[in-house]
Amino acid sequence: MIKRLRPMLILAGSALVLGILLWVLVAFVLPKDDAGEEKGNEVLLIDADLTEADRVEVTNTFDEYTLVKKAIESYYIEGKEDYPVLYDNVSYLLEKLTDFTATKKLVEAPTAEQMEGYGLDDPEGTVVIVNNDDTYTLTFGTTSASGNYYCQLEGDPSVYLVATAVPDIVLLSRYQFYYGQMIEYSDEDTTENEDLTDMFISGSGREQALSITQQQLAEDEVGTSYILTEPFRHSLSNTMLTDLSDMMVAMNVASIVGDDTSPEALAEKGLDDPTYIYRYIKGGETFEVHLGDVNASGYQYCYETGGKFIYSILASDAEILGDPLLNYCEDMIYTRSVDQLAAIKVEGSNKTYNITIGEQDEMGNYNVVINNKKVDSELFSDFYSHILTISITDLGQKGEELQETLAVTFTLKDGTVEEMKFYPVSGLKCFCEVNGSGQFWVSKMNVEKILENAQKLYNGEVITLEW
Repeated sequence: MIKRLRPMLILAGSALVLGILLWVLVAFVLPKDDAGEEKGNEVLLIDADLTEADRVEVTNTFDEYTLVKKAIESYYIEGKEDYPVLYDNVSYLLEKLTDFTATKKLVEAPTAEQMEGYGLDDPEGTVVIVNNDDTYTLTFGTTSASGNYYCQLEGDPSVYLVATAVPDIVLLSRYQFYYGQMIEYSDEDTTENEDLTDMFISGSGREQALSITQQQLAEDEVGTSYILTEPFRHSLSNTMLTDLSDMMVAMNVASIVGDDTSPEALAEKGLDDPTYIYRYIKGGETFEVHLGDVNASGYQYCYETGGKFIYSILASDAEILGDPLLNYCEDMIYTRSVDQLAAIKVEGSNKTYNITIGEQDEMGNYNVVINNKKVDSELFSDFYSHILTISITDLGQKGEELQETLAVTFTLKDGTVEEMKFYPVSGLKCFCEVNGSGQFWVSKMNVEKILENAQKLYNGEVITLEW
């Protein structure tokens, strides 16, 4: 019997020895957390309801400010009484300070060396809470290996570990408590944004100022809902319109980074001589945003003139304000829909073609006459489509005074006359001028085809389009 039990007894004894060795290893041999942490019981540091505290004084490496109670659920930053404070953010901090509890007491009487190790000899931040006749002061050091903060309560020399909720707030600037939008804009509210009638872009970061205005389009009209009016008149690129809308959305949710808008403070962030000035008219009101320096994190400072705050947005959200003029232009040099036209005159190479566009018949065909000869409506559609597909290849100047190689005059049904002239600047390109102004270069081959297609229209020949 004893012989049978002997292996079991040996096994049990071995297990006991191993258990003792493991306990010794964990308790005395294995290193503890770098910060010396161990699991322990929570310790209540502040036994008080601080949800309506009278004052909260915060000092950290970024800022020094005091939240002062004005009324129930209403606070302001001392010295900035007229600046809006978001009560929800203040309330969150006060709720976390109420019955403030440490996760563990580390040391009852820390040495100077320990205080330095905990970062409490030169604290990261301090918060003083004044509640009726009571005052509580918490000091926060560095973080432990587990991510918790070392903390002391004034009047108690012990060092505690506390969760991150309160320090994460206390160690930030006062700007987290403000609320305010630099501009009001939403890309989802299309009805409201129809009130955005004009945009103006200038500043030291642009070679030339731009003016953009809204135009009312017929449902079937070719083009965009906005046009450039300065430095010349042309349809605004749809892509650029989307990018401008995205920029305004970014401005709508911009972060507050300053509450001093004195000339000195603006100059410090490059807002006295802005890189860009973005002015717009919305709902009949004019707003102006200045964009200044870009910080090391890639955020650009911005400020709405007359506002209380300096904000920041990602510089990449506003870089379109410095885009080349060509990017703002719709590719097409002419964008009128055919139902707006009453006549077209094409002149070049000692030839003139006078085209009149009458009303549509029951089948939707236009009554088109060229040099007193009626022509096929679909053939005219191909002729006009070629003009619409002529795109800008580059921006450039006309240079020395040259004789135009071709002129196209459009007469609209409302009597408006629009004239397009083309001047050869090389064997491949022509300068395009609309109503006496322009900075476009276009393909010379496409310009010459206008004259060729006018002759084909008169002859009744097929016009080939290259899309």
